[in-house]
Amino acid sequence: MKNQANDSKTEKKSTKEKIFDVSLDLFSQKGFDGVSVREIAREVGIRESSIYNHYRNKEAIMDAIIDYFMSELQQSGPPEEVGELLMDQGPEVFFEVGARMYIEQVNTPKMEKIWRLVSVEMYHNEKIRNFYKKELLEGPINIWEATFTKMIEKRLIKPVNPRTLAYEYFSFAIYLFFEYFVLKYDEDFDSFMDLALEKMNNHTKFLLKAIKV
Repeated sequence: MKNQANDSKTEKKSTKEKIFDVSLDLFSQKGFDGVSVREIAREVGIRESSIYNHYRNKEAIMDAIIDYFMSELQQSGPPEEVGELLMDQGPEVFFEVGARMYIEQVNTPKMEKIWRLVSVEMYHNEKIRNFYKKELLEGPINIWEATFTKMIEKRLIKPVNPRTLAYEYFSFAIYLFFEYFVLKYDEDFDSFMDLALEKMNNHTKFLLKAIKV
């Protein structure tokens, strides 16, 4: 009986993952409101009622997608102790390695679909809009403000306003986000991300040239 229970648990996990992946595919193509639970179930190959064995409702699937998205983003930068070591090698090294690690983490088919989903839904989904504002705008600005403050304390850059530096640095990343997901969404994602990394590194060098001690 114990083995049967374990097998059942494994099967449920597999089905839940399929629901997640199919929902993400459909949401990123049609938008959240354009997809029904019935359509998700049909694409997964299960009964509509079976969806509710794994997710309370369609909103719960979206919540799971956002949770996954945030988990991946939180792992995209170097760990704090690694960041300290990179920073001690100079701000150029810190930004170059950090940007590459970030691109490698978010440049996956699943993350591309979530970025596309967020970019579409934030215009008419208040929950996604609030998430974007808090987690993808305000959160990173606070992190970069703390980063620039630490660089000032280490005398790596000039003692200028770290909040202003955070806005200056991160605003270019926001521009790149809109450049692809709003203006160039039909282009190859991998090629765009390679170019985005090059642009981000050039922007960082330009900024550091003005503020480096």
